[in-house]
Amino acid sequence: MSKYYDDDDFDDGEISKSQLKRDMHRFQALGETLSNLAPAKWDTLPISETLKNALVESRRITKHEARRRHFQYIGKIMRDEDLDAIQTAVDKLDPSSELHGRLIKQQEQWRSRLLDDANGLNDFIEEYPDVDRQQLRNLVRNAQKEMSSEPPKPGTNFKKLFQFIRTQMG
Repeated sequence: MSKYYDDDDFDDGEISKSQLKRDMHRFQALGETLSNLAPAKWDTLPISETLKNALVESRRITKHEARRRHFQYIGKIMRDEDLDAIQTAVDKLDPSSELHGRLIKQQEQWRSRLLDDANGLNDFIEEYPDVDRQQLRNLVRNAQKEMSSEPPKPGTNFKKLFQFIRTQMG
């Protein structure tokens, strides 16, 4: 006589072994992505010192099997990390990600509003109250001068304004 399983038999809250393996592979892949970033970028990520030290150590390890085991260790460390926050931060840095594209588009829209809309400056200051207002006004004024020539020629101030907006938006 064979036993058939109901859905109720699997409602005990346990995660399957296959799911645990998939999660570990995901953690290891994210760990490899983190290790490929420049070490200066690690300071901007919401990661623990333990993970940061493991990433530093991963740079030193060159042998294939040792690297594989080390990334398993990094995957184990990442169980205790806030993966969503880390993934979001990595996506912001990755030019091929959708999040990065949306951020760039928002930054370009702010630059256009600052240059074209009379209320754009006040709106930006309202949205980002910690902004250096004097520097922002100078950048906007200089970029407007560049764009007022015939034909409009975006120059260094136009680019500096974009970089300033990018810094403020994080």
